[in-house]
Amino acid sequence: MAVDPKTNQPIYPGVPGVGLNHAGSYQASGAPYLTASLLIATNTKGSVARFDFPRVAKSVTVKVITADQVGGEGLLSDSVVVFFGEPRDTGGTMRIGKDVYSTNGTNAPLQFTQRHGYTLRLVSGSANGMISGEEKTFNVKTDHVNIAVNGIGGHATGSFQIYAELTNIPAGRMPNDYISGSGVNTL
Repeated sequence: MAVDPKTNQPIYPGVPGVGLNHAGSYQASGAPYLTASLLIATNTKGSVARFDFPRVAKSVTVKVITADQVGGEGLLSDSVVVFFGEPRDTGGTMRIGKDVYSTNGTNAPLQFTQRHGYTLRLVSGSANGMISGEEKTFNVKTDHVNIAVNGIGGHATGSFQIYAELTNIPAGRMPNDYISGSGVNTL
């Protein structure tokens, strides 16, 4: 009997089930995944946080929020950059954590140097004086999302919420090379 190489589970021929190419896995309502976080970078440095999902997501929504909503009292949020793939620099070193790269491009993830990310900002000045944040939904099949904040010209604080719709597909079924392209994992 054939065995799934990622999960080491038997594959029964002719029996439909969850999987990356199984349409029903994406048509059903997704299980919710929700988190919020505060990411800080110091002057001329960049910080990256990676959020791994327990199961494959069929969509991911990221929204910028005020920092006081996640414990950063009295702080607004600077722009955050959303991207996928492994945050590796040109030498192949993984860049995840606080102040892990220089914003002048030295040792920065390829997504930063090649500008392959989506920037979200905090918006203020609406008619009632309320502050709101931009949000973006990515209708993608993925097992993770990366968020970066760049301390370009000073200290930066990025605060955000992540909402993902999770399928029943185990994250381990995603192939290692499912995200590729110039600026994502190659030059």
